[in-house]
Amino acid sequence: MSASSHSRLADRIDWTSSSLLKSMRWYRVLFATAVSFRTCSDALSVTDLVKISTVVSTVTLLSANPTVAESSGRRLLRAGKTANVDNYSFKDVDHDDNGDDKTEGDNVTTNERVGGTGGIEKLNSLKISKWSVPKAVNSFSEKILPALPTKAKLQLWSNHGKSVNFVRKELGLDELAGAAFTQAKNFQYYDDFVTSQLPIWAKKELTPDKVEAQLGLQGLSGAALTRDPDFKYYDEFVTKQALVWSKQDLSVDAVLVRLGLNTLTGAARTNAANYKYYDEFVIRQLRSWMAQDVPVTDVMAKLKLDKLTGDAFLSHSNYVYYKSFVKSKLRTWATDGESLDDVALKLGLEDLRGKTLETHPNYKFLVKYWEKREQYLEEGWLKQGVTTFDIWKKYEVGRVHPSVLKGSYTYEFYKRYVTLIDDYIIGLHGRGFKFYELPRLTSKAATPEELHEKTLIWTTAKRPEWYVKFSLGLDGLGENALKEAPNYQFYEYYQRAVKYINRTREKGPQRNSALASINNGIIESVARVIAGDTGCWTSAGEELTRGSKRSRAGYGAKRALLCMRDARGGVYGEGEEAGGVEGSMAYVLTAGLSSVLGIAIGKGKPECALGL
Repeated sequence: MSASSHSRLADRIDWTSSSLLKSMRWYRVLFATAVSFRTCSDALSVTDLVKISTVVSTVTLLSANPTVAESSGRRLLRAGKTANVDNYSFKDVDHDDNGDDKTEGDNVTTNERVGGTGGIEKLNSLKISKWSVPKAVNSFSEKILPALPTKAKLQLWSNHGKSVNFVRKELGLDELAGAAFTQAKNFQYYDDFVTSQLPIWAKKELTPDKVEAQLGLQGLSGAALTRDPDFKYYDEFVTKQALVWSKQDLSVDAVLVRLGLNTLTGAARTNAANYKYYDEFVIRQLRSWMAQDVPVTDVMAKLKLDKLTGDAFLSHSNYVYYKSFVKSKLRTWATDGESLDDVALKLGLEDLRGKTLETHPNYKFLVKYWEKREQYLEEGWLKQGVTTFDIWKKYEVGRVHPSVLKGSYTYEFYKRYVTLIDDYIIGLHGRGFKFYELPRLTSKAATPEELHEKTLIWTTAKRPEWYVKFSLGLDGLGENALKEAPNYQFYEYYQRAVKYINRTREKGPQRNSALASINNGIIESVARVIAGDTGCWTSAGEELTRGSKRSRAGYGAKRALLCMRDARGGVYGEGEEAGGVEGSMAYVLTAGLSSVLGIAIGKGKPECALGL
């Protein structure tokens, strides 16, 4: 290499070193800014902090010592030249006679490049060992963290596993309580931090008592626990855990242990703060068992009730869940038309007899099924959206002769279902449901006969006008459209009947008094018939004769009783069994004689009113 080339290379090295030293002054400023952006956008790991701290310390050392900085600059250039040796031209290399390769600049000694022997010693004294990294990290935290945004600090604290108590103190909230705590300026940051820890605790599978300790809630109970501002985080955590436990199909005993309820019994367990999470868990399990059609006997075992009888069975805290499950099953079985024998089999009672059967915990459910299977069936139809016309067809109500229709079982069954639907829909409306939200359970295929009978039921039950219009599909129609609608005739019939009933009520009290007198005499005579007084017919006849002179209702009632007597073949005698007469007279009583006579007065047709 020529002298001029060597001189230019030296000048270039000096300029590069000087520029490097000047730029190092800004490294720390730029670095701090970069850290702020990095922290806000992404989490800094411990490794990141170690690397950053090492660089900061190195930059600080280099910029603080000109000798080291200059030497480092030269090493940097030399390293770059060595790394790219293949790109250099070999024309700058001289070969001595002894064959050694030597460049023209190699006569400068190592000591001169690093500033002499003293420079090497200073450089060695400034070397950073791996053991000095923690100090660098601490120094970084002390100098950089105060300048970071609060959200960035939250992320760093979360990454480093800082406790809730530590964060509360760092945010200046440790001395606050109650409203002063929740309304503090930094509370939102605290709320964000604790909320972010919940999934972390769940992933670590922390138990509720450990989360309680994390939140500083240990030792609290009752109102003191639920009023604490940190309780909402505990509540959210355990509520979600109860869902996880349900998906994992944990046993009830395992959940009791996790909630610390296994050592409690009776009211102490059900009144505990954690019992509501157990309740949520078991309810989810019941739904799952219903969906999977788990046998009743298996559910009894899952709830730890299979070994209990009598009071021990009924007083167990899990009995309410078992009872709810079995009642749901009874409704399902009734809707499916299961026989009594089939239900006994499903309840585990198939081989039991006598006292063994009657003392079994499930026997009461078998009896309930027998007594309420029709009610359960009707309620099941209601849930399925079965219309009254569906029942009319299913039980062939229209095929029953009109003379015996009202007293038939099929009609009573139909009427009961109509009443159930009416009560249900009117109840929904009373709770605030809009018309478009109410179910329409009147079939478009309904026959005039079915709609007529249903209108009579509505009139007798005094259903509101809006409901009759709604059920007939006439709500929302204008005057012309209303009158042209196919079902308008039934609505018109309903209106006429309501007007008649209201007009009857407006009659003076004299008629009511006379009617009451007649009824009292009839009831007394009927009571004597049921008691076995064979001469009561004379008394009843006299009473009815007196009543018939005062009102046409009395005449109708007299004829009704006389027809019943004639049907028995004469006066009630000693040789006859009382069952038929008692049944007939009891029917008169239970039919509501006052209502019947009231209708007869207005229509003037007691024969029709009394069904004769």
